[in-house]
Amino acid sequence: MVLKTKSLRAFRAYEVKLKKAEEAATEEPEIYISWDLNQDEIKRLLFYRSKKYRNMAANYFGGQPSSSEAIYRRTRNILFRLYYSFRYDLLRHQQKQVEKVIKDVSGEGSVLLKRITAPFTTAYNFISRKSEETKKIRPTIERPSVPEELDIWDTYTSPLANEDRTISCPNAVKYGCKDLWVPDLYGEFCGVCENCGHHFPLEYEWYLKHLFDPDSIKVFNSEIQSLNPLGYPGFADRLDSARAITGRDSANITFYSKVMDVDIVVSMLYSDFRNGTVGAAEGEKFVRACEKARLKRRPLLSYVHTTGGIRIHEGTLGVTQMPKCTMAVREYIDSGGLYIVVYDNNSYAGPVASFLGCSPYQFAIRSSRIGFAGSRVIRETTGEDVPPDYHNCRNALKRWHIQGIWDRRDFRKNLYKALLTMGGRNLYYR
Repeated sequence: MVLKTKSLRAFRAYEVKLKKAEEAATEEPEIYISWDLNQDEIKRLLFYRSKKYRNMAANYFGGQPSSSEAIYRRTRNILFRLYYSFRYDLLRHQQKQVEKVIKDVSGEGSVLLKRITAPFTTAYNFISRKSEETKKIRPTIERPSVPEELDIWDTYTSPLANEDRTISCPNAVKYGCKDLWVPDLYGEFCGVCENCGHHFPLEYEWYLKHLFDPDSIKVFNSEIQSLNPLGYPGFADRLDSARAITGRDSANITFYSKVMDVDIVVSMLYSDFRNGTVGAAEGEKFVRACEKARLKRRPLLSYVHTTGGIRIHEGTLGVTQMPKCTMAVREYIDSGGLYIVVYDNNSYAGPVASFLGCSPYQFAIRSSRIGFAGSRVIRETTGEDVPPDYHNCRNALKRWHIQGIWDRRDFRKNLYKALLTMGGRNLYYR
């Protein structure tokens, strides 16, 4: 692959051909090849490598487009690329200058217009003042007050809040937390203990309803489906069961959305579909989300509701998703995008060690657990137990794995601040 990136590739290919033809000779011809790569050659190498990983599992997920649809998509992407390049690369640099000219012209024009219309304005004010004095006083009609705009926090309540019972906080012994009434805990308290701040797990639908602006979610890549490419016994039935429970075809949901009117692209791994494990379908959806964010100059949020790692039922095809997605992230960040990762609940193994862990901005929801291998896997592998708080997000913060810990109730606000203050030179709203 390195030889393909070098300049004068045709001459080098001819030299290699000669060497193979003269292998039977007593003395083989010496071929001197410099392994130093310039910037253009490095870019070509990365492109070929990304293409290689992309093609490794290209035929092992459902929802492949037809040939005509693939041509249509390529054409559409070319047009979109031209449009966004014109809009954000060409016009953006002139935007401030245009705004200044408009402001100056409007300011000078308003002074001139004011001088011309001053006599007419004075006459109108004189006539209207006279009419006000002679006008009879009419009774005031009270209009019904318009209700304030509905807060998005009132639009959805977790189904967990429907149980009429109490539960104990895991930190009750340590912090003296009182028993929590379930309707309050999963309703008003957002699944957070009001005494110690412990976060109880919530379903991924809660975040879809509370984190993003109302009616702003537009799902894409929904046609991509997880399959059983290796014919793993019984796994097809498990996939069918996961589809029946979730109504979705993979463990990754990709969609456009808004956070306080800032457009973003989101990739969400969630627990309900095979514990958020990543296979060929999930990896392909993530790569396409990176491409969409890069094309439209939008921030990319990877929210990890839960991930159990790389899907073992897909073997090497699952493992190849790690470099494949990592290369997609590199291309997106190098293009000037802002990539943010937020961990929640249990986030383990391959995704954390690759395309999630390479983000420059990583955060965790309080009480989440982060690591490469879970406690059970470590115990089965080494025969030793790890401390109960070994995977606690606080330890991840101490190790500088993450940059901060967020309260679930402040997730939306903190994400908005991050979007406005962190990296991403090529974003449309900069």
